[in-house]
Amino acid sequence: MPEAAILGIAVASASILAANTIPPELSPKVSGEAVLQRAGRACLDHLLANEQAARLGDAEGIHQMRVAVRRLRAILFLFSPCLPKEPRRSASNELRWFANALGAARNLDVFVTDLLTPAKAALPKASELERLAIASEKRRRIAHGTARKAIGSARYAASVRTLMSWFNERQWRRASECEELMQPIGKLAPILLQRCRHKFNQRSKRFARQSETERHRLRVALKRLRYATELLAGLYDSQEVGRFIRRLKQLQDELGYINDVQTAHELLSQLAEPSAPETGIAYAGRRILAWHKLRLSDNEPKLRRHVRQLRQVEPFWDAKLRAS
Repeated sequence: MPEAAILGIAVASASILAANTIPPELSPKVSGEAVLQRAGRACLDHLLANEQAARLGDAEGIHQMRVAVRRLRAILFLFSPCLPKEPRRSASNELRWFANALGAARNLDVFVTDLLTPAKAALPKASELERLAIASEKRRRIAHGTARKAIGSARYAASVRTLMSWFNERQWRRASECEELMQPIGKLAPILLQRCRHKFNQRSKRFARQSETERHRLRVALKRLRYATELLAGLYDSQEVGRFIRRLKQLQDELGYINDVQTAHELLSQLAEPSAPETGIAYAGRRILAWHKLRLSDNEPKLRRHVRQLRQVEPFWDAKLRAS
């Protein structure tokens, strides 16, 4: 029986348990407010649809809940110029708390599945690598327990209820800043998308000389641009949007790999505590990281080219809106 199954982490049941999100259908004539409401509800539905999977220890369920949270935070950022500041910040802060509560479980899922497993298969067999795998799975089980506690907490339940009410009752109407939301989304969409594109362009300047922190910020900006594009895709030519999204996804994956390796540094420092007896885990961790850093180094020229190409792409939202 696989180690993950022994420790109670269901890594192979995602196709049965976890649920993906479906973007709401759009018309250029519908108001920005209606799009915001539909998108918010869709994200919350996505979040709730994956609760059971996450509670059962399904790695994909945890991942999809975090995706739902990230999408919702991206939507709040997208519409932020049209929303009252304090309620939006409060909602975003609660979502950040929950994403962080699930973060350790997700990071360990990624480390075991995407970093440790392929490197372990490529490197010569060694007892230190086996000990690292066992230690990782044990820490993974603890992290999933912490995630389940967060999902079952009163704070999480209250946050979801508050967000549901905010979207269902359109509570942003209580403030005076929401007049722009009444405009047709066909008029608002190019402005909102260009704001996200501008943030990406700012974050991607001098990419070759960027620090890890700067590249992390770029990855966040890229995610926001991707989620905004996917939300508003139905307003534009599907082929043009599809090509743009594929570029975004490719670059997001490449930057995500860098972030995963950086996160692995922190995980390995916890797994190989200086005060613990020498077990070879630290040595095994250094071998894993070295293997991945070599791959990152080989991919760096291609990564820089992809950033440059995306910066040069003409924005599709300048094109004619799809007929309603």
